[in-house]
Amino acid sequence: MTKAILRNIPNALTITRLILIIPFIILLHHHQFLPAFYLFVLAGLTDCLDGWLARAFHWQSPFGTFIDPVADKLLITTSFISLALIAKLPWWLVFLVFLRDLTISVGVIAWFAFITQRPQLKATYISKVNTVTQLLLVTLSLFELAFFIPWPSLDRALIILTTITTAISFIDYVWTWGKKAYVCLKMQA
Repeated sequence: MTKAILRNIPNALTITRLILIIPFIILLHHHQFLPAFYLFVLAGLTDCLDGWLARAFHWQSPFGTFIDPVADKLLITTSFISLALIAKLPWWLVFLVFLRDLTISVGVIAWFAFITQRPQLKATYISKVNTVTQLLLVTLSLFELAFFIPWPSLDRALIILTTITTAISFIDYVWTWGKKAYVCLKMQA
């Protein structure tokens, strides 16, 4: 019984991250930037901890494999949208991030709908770099709002870096998975 409970700690942390999104958005909406910053940092720590526990103790599960990236995408997307609503991030960047994630999500759904061979869903190196740049940008934006320390040069640099990594990972996913889908569909025919 105890072993089964321990195996679910990563999933519980992921669900906690999903739940934290709601008060995070509310705090940002009410311009409560300091608690929003700390809540975002806490959500980020749950992401690091759940991944480490799952790998270190072999506590991976099909549910965790599915829900962890969903929680990450929701946290990042809601953060970008919320920060754009208060004019901290540009809307064009929010659109690019959202378009990339939407394309990936639709692609995964299409794969499962039309291709019998199940994909090995694993984040690419550029996707991991992109996630880090997106999280750094959100963290810096929240830090500036919470502590009233503007770093306009750093903001611009992170926005440019995030734009580049988002665009490259977007192209990489479409190209790589498009080729894989083409090969699988050809083999199915």
